[in-house]
Amino acid sequence: MYFDAIRGSLSLLDVGAGDLRIMRKFQAAGFRGEYHTQDIGAEGAYTYRDLEEVPRRYGAILCLDVIEHLPLREGLTMVRKMISLLTPGGVVIVQTPNAAYLPDPRSWDMTHLHGYNAGDLWAYLACEGLDVQLYRVALRDEHPAPLVSARLAITDYVKKKILGCDYANNIAAIGKLRA
Repeated sequence: MYFDAIRGSLSLLDVGAGDLRIMRKFQAAGFRGEYHTQDIGAEGAYTYRDLEEVPRRYGAILCLDVIEHLPLREGLTMVRKMISLLTPGGVVIVQTPNAAYLPDPRSWDMTHLHGYNAGDLWAYLACEGLDVQLYRVALRDEHPAPLVSARLAITDYVKKKILGCDYANNIAAIGKLRA
């Protein structure tokens, strides 16, 4: 889905590029555009260390699992900055944990400072001038064993119907800048 959204872009900026795994996946899948990276970490050799260093615009910007590590104001400021770096008609992809998801307490990530729910993320991006498609992302095996599948179905039912939560771990927004 993400690759399809950026496939035709001539340039892509990967914000929070980490270990460069996504770059390798996209290139292996056939992305032939210019691929630049930004990250504050020391895991790789990045094109930029800070978004403020970026001197140009991109046809696509990818930001996977980054904004939740920032306070709300800083996270939304980062999203606004990424949108300002898009070419007309450009695409931004933002994935973040789903605030409506009820995680297993053993998987809690204490580095997350702010959670986003689907409606608020969609509204913010739409108000910033993007046509937005929102997706719920459930990170799980594509073809679980029958017993695992039954357990997931029961857990999903309890989370959604009884507790009013969501079974999707993450949300993803694909926004296209109106030309």
